[in-house]
Amino acid sequence: DVEDEETTREVSNNQDLSTLYTLQVVSKAIDLSLAKELKNLLFGSSLCCFSEEWKIQSFTFNNTPQLKYGIVQKKGGPCGVLAAVQACVLQQLIFADSNRNRDTRCLQPSEVHRTKCLTMAIADILWRAGGNEKAIVALPSGRQQFTPIGKYKADGILETLILHSATRYEDLIVFLQQNIHQFEIGPCGCILLTVSVILSRSINLVRNDFDVLTNRLIGSHGYCTQELVNLLLTGKAVSNVFNNVIELDSGNGNITVLKGITSRSDIGLLSLFEHYDVCQVGCYLKSPKYPIWLVCSESHFSVLFCLEKDLLGDWKTERRFDLYYYDGLANQEEEIRLTVDTTQMCTEDKENDLTPPLEHCIRTK
Repeated sequence: DVEDEETTREVSNNQDLSTLYTLQVVSKAIDLSLAKELKNLLFGSSLCCFSEEWKIQSFTFNNTPQLKYGIVQKKGGPCGVLAAVQACVLQQLIFADSNRNRDTRCLQPSEVHRTKCLTMAIADILWRAGGNEKAIVALPSGRQQFTPIGKYKADGILETLILHSATRYEDLIVFLQQNIHQFEIGPCGCILLTVSVILSRSINLVRNDFDVLTNRLIGSHGYCTQELVNLLLTGKAVSNVFNNVIELDSGNGNITVLKGITSRSDIGLLSLFEHYDVCQVGCYLKSPKYPIWLVCSESHFSVLFCLEKDLLGDWKTERRFDLYYYDGLANQEEEIRLTVDTTQMCTEDKENDLTPPLEHCIRTK
């Protein structure tokens, strides 16, 4: 079996890399003041804690044969983080090897290969947040690193963290390879990634990304805010999905600055809010570098993707193509594939409309 041979070779390569390689990673324990700042940024208060839904969520893969590429969401809440990581895993899975002919076989990876893609996806998310210069990986130590006192409520996770800093991309990859089980099997991989991406960007820069200093990264019901999703996709926790910056005159010579996406993103976003004219997604997110989009619909994030890289650059490919849809929360049992034919005109009847929300999202593009 050829795939098995490839798998063994991959494993042995990784082992060689880590044994021959001198890791330059600096580690230090979290302290009370940093834990407080993190909670304020996440929840708006250092007396809040992660919900149960967040605590039990890691990046565990689907075992349904047709959906081996998919990450499973156990309960509602952290879907924005899961969908962003899922999209970056798909980018690695489908487009990392430019020599390979892309067909549906890339959606049936071996366990070793999908774990490798998860490692690369997390590395890219953290490195991008660190301005392509540094990254911080937060991992639990199993014991408290400080005594929770004052206005701070312990949650059993933040207090145990050790923060590992890498200033070379190669160090980051090797370190993540050695610790990927913490993210994949968990139990709290989703929290670890969220803390790591914030610290890689830095608390000050994340706060400066916000339109309003009092914004936060986790909203009501434990949902991810747009700021957190943007941080994962673009490395900046800006509050909006339009291109660049909009300055509004708010009277008395005051200018309100609304911050959007500053360059073309690897991964895109389509939103049901745009269908209802609540927001406008700019082309930096709507036409990303890879044909993979997060879909924001009815306070939930899922993923839409295409195997054709040309989809975003060749109008002939755009005439008729297939999109795959994956929702980690939906207990999906088989692949969902949609065929889009842009040569067919269709009229929308807004009064009496039975069109599914997903189709509305696709039509915004």
